[in-house]
Amino acid sequence: MRFDTRRRTTRAVALLLAPALFMAACGGDDDDSAGGDEAAQQGGEVTIWIMPNGPDPVPDFEELVAPFEEDTGIDVTVEEVGWDVQFDQIRNAATTGEGPDITQAGTTQVPFFASLGGFVDLTDQASDLESSYPDGVWTTTQVAGEDGVWAMPWFTEARAIYYRTDVLEAAGLDPATAFSDWDTFRESLQTISDTVPGWDGTQGWPFGSPGSQAFDLVHHLFPIIWSYGGAELNDDDTESTVASDEAVEAVTFFGQLIRDGLYDPATLELDGTATENEFKNGSLAVWIGGPWTLASTARADDENWVDDARNNVGIAPMPAGPQGDAFTFVGGSNLMMFDSSDHQDEAWQLMQYLAQDDVQLQYAELLGMFPSTESAQQERASADENQEAFFEAIQQGRTYDPIPAWGEIENTYKTHFGNILDAAAGGGDFNEDTVRSELEAAATEANDLLAQASG
Repeated sequence: MRFDTRRRTTRAVALLLAPALFMAACGGDDDDSAGGDEAAQQGGEVTIWIMPNGPDPVPDFEELVAPFEEDTGIDVTVEEVGWDVQFDQIRNAATTGEGPDITQAGTTQVPFFASLGGFVDLTDQASDLESSYPDGVWTTTQVAGEDGVWAMPWFTEARAIYYRTDVLEAAGLDPATAFSDWDTFRESLQTISDTVPGWDGTQGWPFGSPGSQAFDLVHHLFPIIWSYGGAELNDDDTESTVASDEAVEAVTFFGQLIRDGLYDPATLELDGTATENEFKNGSLAVWIGGPWTLASTARADDENWVDDARNNVGIAPMPAGPQGDAFTFVGGSNLMMFDSSDHQDEAWQLMQYLAQDDVQLQYAELLGMFPSTESAQQERASADENQEAFFEAIQQGRTYDPIPAWGEIENTYKTHFGNILDAAAGGGDFNEDTVRSELEAAATEANDLLAQASG
């Protein structure tokens, strides 16, 4: 049986939502099996695309779904797709009808993919699950101004400042105040460079952050733009505001860190994972990352860590801007079902299984991400102070409005942000005029995309 995307029948819902599975997906009794006796050994198969979620993504996922396969008899095939190609690969699968049954998608990508018309609207199947998620998480399953639920939340993440506790101690810096605002952030990097032997770029760098090779470059820069009072779009999402005076000031500040010798320019040639590994291997004193990095300190199979870095990890909130406001990007990944799938029953059962609190917590433990359900998030936050800090960041975080054009706008912004950072690392002029020119070009391209989407 396939889901009827034009008229979703209650018979399909009744078949799929076996009582035990439905309760578990809503955050019910974690002792319930993947589907109870009613779903046991039903058989079938389902294929899912996932991205490189952690150091060993495919084995981790296979371990996660092994109980589901045993209880239902459904064979799960997992295929890894790189973050550098996933956008185009998912888009192609949606438009050609040639792809898996389920795909992971970044939360900010869901509106664009939904607009392609190649995914199942899960409104009737998933509507009773809405109350299990924080409002901001559930919003990522939708398209602004339109009806429909196009995804199921999977895991959540936020960004924070990572620092080496031993390096801050050697520099005489107090972690409680070293990164309180962006000016203090810069002063702390300068102090590290000036006072701690080897951390002036000769052996290690005070700071590093990826450039245009990172799929998530935009998520690294918008928290500072937001903190300066800037925004990605105007209030009704009809015009780009990325070239505002506030945005220009914020991005210029960030690029100037490179010119001042506080930011390793070599990281601009790396993606996010490779830059993270520079922190793990002891080459960076400060880095901006998500909760997965913290979790990897306990994983013996993550051999990127050197002991001095692994044993001296500290976490601080993102710095505040000139007006005292601090923001972090909150994102993560959702699961979407392809309309072309011949195994939609099995696919929905797997998506429900992955929404169970105990399964969410297990995967969060493996990856270091946060669960997406509210109850599982709260349980994760109670583990220790660092997890509680990330939980608080999620509650106070910010993301982008879920409009179909955002995926392409994000790529446009990423290109021009990368150009700005490359210019800062180059030998030519770098100032607010340099930044403004690139951001105005980004705004023009974004406005064209918005006009195409509305026309």
